[in-house]
Amino acid sequence: MNRIFKGFNLFLFIYFLCCSPANLRKSPSLKVPNLSDWPTIYQENFKTIKSMKSNAMITLESPNFAGSFTVDMIYTAPDTLFMQAEGPLGIDLGKIFIGKNRFIIYNQFNNQFLSGSLDDEYYNTFLETHLTLRQIKTAFIGKTPIPTDLKLVDANHGVFATLNQNDKWRYTVNIESGLLEKWEVIKNNQLIFTQEYKRYNVMDGVVIPRLIRVILPQKQEMIAIYHKNIQINKYIDKSSYAIEISPKTKQLIIGE
Repeated sequence: MNRIFKGFNLFLFIYFLCCSPANLRKSPSLKVPNLSDWPTIYQENFKTIKSMKSNAMITLESPNFAGSFTVDMIYTAPDTLFMQAEGPLGIDLGKIFIGKNRFIIYNQFNNQFLSGSLDDEYYNTFLETHLTLRQIKTAFIGKTPIPTDLKLVDANHGVFATLNQNDKWRYTVNIESGLLEKWEVIKNNQLIFTQEYKRYNVMDGVVIPRLIRVILPQKQEMIAIYHKNIQINKYIDKSSYAIEISPKTKQLIIGE
């Protein structure tokens, strides 16, 4: 648990750095005349995103890994995410491609290539965490899945909830701004997943968070994503997320 607190402290440092006087600005809002209509308005907002590019700082804490690095991220709707990671002194660490059903991970540092299904239970995880690549794909663009049967259960505090199989999904929305602040998953009365959203901006008419924090409290894992230089709905050539590997690269193809 100490690692989680260290990650939380680093997250706070990033947050307050972003909120320095030079960066203070009025927070945007998502226009929601009737709070019960929030799920529909939220989804309509994200439907306008056809592509997204950014440079992001990633802070990760788990029992097996702790550190920060930067990635160049490309997202194209509806289901493609590409990331190129860079370490200290501009060293290329690797590339990750997450498509509709499959993923590709190229560990450039160790010259290893891994390809498999997003349904794979063993390899379908992000670095040294239990976060799945599907979870990461939505987290990186600040998007949250919204079930069709989501209901407003506490209008005074902006709380929506539903049951997804045996899990309770709970969403907390700021009743003044209409912005999503937190998504939680509860299983057997235990909080197993939290995703938080801060530092909202309006980019080309789209309201998106620049700071996303994902926590697996039972696993003592946390990842914070801070976006810089966001570009929305700009043309992206498919060659931008091509992955080229040498014949000497160690390859592992799963589920072929």
